[in-house]
Amino acid sequence: GYLDDVELRFPKAFDGEISKHATKHKISPAWAQAIARRESSFMPDAQSGVGARGLMQIMPGTAKQLKRGKKVSRSYLFNAENNIKLGTKYLRVLLDKNKGNHVLATASYNAGPYRIKRWLRDAEPMPADIWIEAIPFQETRNYVKSVLAYQEIYQHQPTQVSSIFNDVIHMSIGK
Repeated sequence: GYLDDVELRFPKAFDGEISKHATKHKISPAWAQAIARRESSFMPDAQSGVGARGLMQIMPGTAKQLKRGKKVSRSYLFNAENNIKLGTKYLRVLLDKNKGNHVLATASYNAGPYRIKRWLRDAEPMPADIWIEAIPFQETRNYVKSVLAYQEIYQHQPTQVSSIFNDVIHMSIGK
């Protein structure tokens, strides 16, 4: 029965902090929550094999850029509030770089903005769902699909119909 327990499987950990910083950066709190869920399962002390740290798995170099050249310590990135602040700011940066396209911003968060730019360089326009399935990195392809699904869950309100997948269905990606 636990597989059907959405509240147990998808807790709204750090909800106050995520909502506060997501709202400040004008991004969806559900999107930030989905990223944190996928990146670290809400573990503030998570560290990836490539060096990403904290709840939203921020790379030290990215943190330094977001802090305008200031070096950022390990303990700073392992502090949930600081990590959420940087992670939501970075999501805003990626959303702006990708002209408001959440699918591309999500892929950029995982694979890096330069890879996405390279993938789009010669891409013919195609439906977003086809583009997602054609992402060359399986990790990023699965990441984008997971974040979209998690966002749908976190955004769900019993009296409202979500538009996340409707937007993706009607979205085109490419030149």
